[in-house]
Amino acid sequence: MLVQPVIFETFSFSGESMACYGLEIVKNTLAKHGISCIPFAPDSKNPVLVSLYWPEQIYNFIRWRYQACMKGRKVYLGGNYPTTSPSACLAFCDGVFLGDGELWNGSDDSQFFAKSGKPRSKATAQNIACFPYEDTQFSRRAFVEIARGCRNKCLFCQYGWLKEYREADIQDIKIGISACKTKTIRVFAADRFQHSRYLDIRKIIEKKGKCDSGSDISIKFLLKNPEYLQMTNKVRVGIEGISERLRKMILKPYSNDDIVRFCMLVADAGIKCLDWYMIYGLPTERAGDEEDFFRLISSLDERLPEGYVIAIHWNAFTPSAQTPFQWATPARGRPKYMQRIFSELRNKRIKIYHKPKFTSDWTIARRMLAIRASSIDAQLLFNFAKKESEFKKNPEALSRAWGKGDRTGLLDEWPVDIPMPWDSYCLYRKDDMKKCWEVTMKRNRNACHL
Repeated sequence: MLVQPVIFETFSFSGESMACYGLEIVKNTLAKHGISCIPFAPDSKNPVLVSLYWPEQIYNFIRWRYQACMKGRKVYLGGNYPTTSPSACLAFCDGVFLGDGELWNGSDDSQFFAKSGKPRSKATAQNIACFPYEDTQFSRRAFVEIARGCRNKCLFCQYGWLKEYREADIQDIKIGISACKTKTIRVFAADRFQHSRYLDIRKIIEKKGKCDSGSDISIKFLLKNPEYLQMTNKVRVGIEGISERLRKMILKPYSNDDIVRFCMLVADAGIKCLDWYMIYGLPTERAGDEEDFFRLISSLDERLPEGYVIAIHWNAFTPSAQTPFQWATPARGRPKYMQRIFSELRNKRIKIYHKPKFTSDWTIARRMLAIRASSIDAQLLFNFAKKESEFKKNPEALSRAWGKGDRTGLLDEWPVDIPMPWDSYCLYRKDDMKKCWEVTMKRNRNACHL
């Protein structure tokens, strides 16, 4: 049956914006079924569709959900976070839709709604809804999605494991770009260089007189297609591990020589600075790995132009749901070997900026509660959302509340023989992930003791 009435309101926690791309997909899809979506109004009684992307948005959502104006209203959740951790969300809403919004027709008994005791598959749209999405959060610009998922299978990343790789049809992309009203657009994907028709996409952008603001690329596909740099103004790239060993472990096996060659190509193309995404606290990371990072920076210091800028964006490792590293221990503390990187990098000619450095254990615990919570934690999530400042004054209270009943510690490695909180709601490639995790950990833990 269809949820009644057939008018939904929409709400998002995407920064300063009241909309988001995922909700726009749902809005366009429901319109084809004769169902209207309008902006959220506090004095209405219509059901509300809410999109959450980051795990920590659950706390804002709970505070919003329990306002007086929301009493008696139905709320349905979708987005990346509810799709991967429905177990944490279901106590606070009337349904969680799993996967791509193109496959929802407005029904509250859809096969893709999470229901306890019967794991469901995620909705996977084969035809991507290629349309211009406009965001005026900071400046007016449009977005056009050209691919979804990722061909790479980095062990920490949801993009390659949660969604199979699909490309938007080139004709649909052309229509989407042509419909953009803004001069600046971003044709986006997890790695837009993976698209088999990327050169044709660039020709469309140029013919329409648009300026592409996209910057996320991968070393793997850039080294295969260095000519793409002539069509790129800014480069952001995921290096991730601080050593070759760690990068190989996470299935992102870039050698230091690969990275140096990549950076030199970028500099030779006239791009004045590079943004790196790095992760610290990966499983089996240890003192000594930083020496490989020192060697990498030293090589770059010798070969890049004087004054060249590399901005390094550090992220503390957090095990993401429904990835091979979902069982792992999150990053904790301020390792001395990382402090060495921040204070002793041997660069004299190039400029290195760290933005930021460490993430607090409190922030990690906050994230892990959102990720690993299940139905038995509903009261804890509610109390935390409502009295977060009190928990922060007494962090041990969160650990005590979580640890009742001899549970695995919130910040500990999760035993592979204990079901994950989302296992009873989601069908996913758990057996493949478990095998990857066990083989990877056996190999690298042994290496750590050589």
